[in-house]
Amino acid sequence: MNTLQQRFLLFVTICGCSCFAQNLAHPILPNPQVAGFSDITTGILNVPSSPAPFHIGGNILTVEQQNQKLIQEAERNMLRQQNADRQTQTNNENIHYSLPSFAGHDGATYYYEAYNHILTSDSLHSLKNNIFTIENAYFSNALNQANFDKIIRNCRNFLISIMQERGYDLNSNTAKNYMLFQFFAESLQLKKSDQEHLPFTYDFEDYTGANDYSKMFVTKLLRTGSGQCHSLPLLYLILADEIGAEAYLALSPNHSYIRFPDDHGKWYNIELTNGMFSTSSYILQSGYIKSEALQNRIYMQPLNHQELLSQQLVDLATGYVHKYGYDEFVQAVVEKALKLYPNSIAANMLKANLDTARFEYVMHQIGINPHDSKQLQNIRYYPKAIELLNTVNGQYAVIDNLGYEPMPEEAYQKWLQAMTAEQQKQEDKAIQEQFKGLQPETKNLRH
Repeated sequence: MNTLQQRFLLFVTICGCSCFAQNLAHPILPNPQVAGFSDITTGILNVPSSPAPFHIGGNILTVEQQNQKLIQEAERNMLRQQNADRQTQTNNENIHYSLPSFAGHDGATYYYEAYNHILTSDSLHSLKNNIFTIENAYFSNALNQANFDKIIRNCRNFLISIMQERGYDLNSNTAKNYMLFQFFAESLQLKKSDQEHLPFTYDFEDYTGANDYSKMFVTKLLRTGSGQCHSLPLLYLILADEIGAEAYLALSPNHSYIRFPDDHGKWYNIELTNGMFSTSSYILQSGYIKSEALQNRIYMQPLNHQELLSQQLVDLATGYVHKYGYDEFVQAVVEKALKLYPNSIAANMLKANLDTARFEYVMHQIGINPHDSKQLQNIRYYPKAIELLNTVNGQYAVIDNLGYEPMPEEAYQKWLQAMTAEQQKQEDKAIQEQFKGLQPETKNLRH
C-alpha cells in the first residue's frame, strides 16, 4: 500500500494549523471483483462438442438427455440472473446517492449567503470582509462587523503612526513589511500618545481547532491576542492590505506563513508562530515536503489572489463541516475552490473527505461495511456505488500524485519547537540585520 492507503488524512485543516482542512477521510477502499453474466455461466454454456456421458441416480444419460439437462440448467441460471437484475434495479431505485442536506438546520442559510458574498469578492469585497463573513457565518451572523472594522482601523492607524515616528519610508514595501513583522513580534509604543501594542502569542491549546473550531479565527486572535498558523498570517495579510504592503500567504505541511518581496525583489519568509524570519532551508527540514510537492507548487509558493480566494472557500466549507457535516453544499464550494486552484492540497483533501462520506452513506443504506473486503464484493449489484468507490480511490490518487506526505501531529509539534532553537535564532538575527537602514538616510536595504 502507498502512504495514503496506510493512514487517515488529517485537515482541514487543511487541521488548520494543520491549517486549512480538518481532514477526516478514511483509507482507500479496495476495488471489488465485479462478476459479470459471463462469469456466472462459464462452464455451463460452453459445452464440449462430444461430451462424455455422466451418471445421475445410477442411470447412464444419452447425449441428447445430457444436452437437455445442460440447457435446463442454463435456463435456470438465466432466470436467477434476471431475478437478480430485477432485484438490483429495485435496490438501486431505493438508494439515495446524494448526501442529506443540512440546509434546514439553524444557521445554515448564513453559509449560503457567505458563499454568494465571497464569489463576488474579486470586485466588491476585500480580504478583510471575506474573512469576517466566513467567521460570522459560523456564529450565525452574531458578530459585530463595526467593532471588527474599528479594531482593524486602529491597527492601521497605529502602524502608519509608528512608521512616521520612526522615519520609515511609507512607499517602501520593505519598510512596511518589516513594520508589520515588528507589530506581530515585538512590544511597540508611540511616543506622542503613549499608546502601546503587545506582541501576539501562539495559542498551544487546541491549536488545530479540533474541539473548538473558532480557535482558528482572526476574530478570536484579535479578542485574545493569541492565535496560531491559520489566524496569524490572515491577520497579517489584512493589515498588509490596509497599509498597502505587498505580502502573500504560503503553505508548508500542516502550516502557513508569510512571504514578501523587498524593494529589490528579494523574498523573505516570516514565521508568525514564533515571531522570527525563517529560511527556505529550515522549512524543508520538516522532512515532509517531497520533490513532487515542489514541482506541483502546493508548498512554499506565494499564493496569488485567485489561489488565496480558493483557500477562503476551503475555510468556509471546513467551518460548515465542523458545524453540520458533509452535504452537497460542501460539494459546490469545493468544486469552485478547485476551479480557482486545481492543485490546492487543502481543497483536494476536503474533496477526498467528501467523496468518502458520500460513499459510506450509500454503503450504510445498502448494509455493507465498506472496510470489510468480503462485504464490499456485494456492491457488484450496485453500479452507481461502484462509480462512487472509483471516485474515492481516484481522488486519493490525485492527492498522492500532488506529492502530499502526511505529517503526524507529533512531528509537527517537534518542528514547531525547533523554531526556537539557537540556529534559527541566529538565522533570524542575521536576516534582521539586513533591515538596518530603514530610516530616512538609507531607506532601502543594502545587499
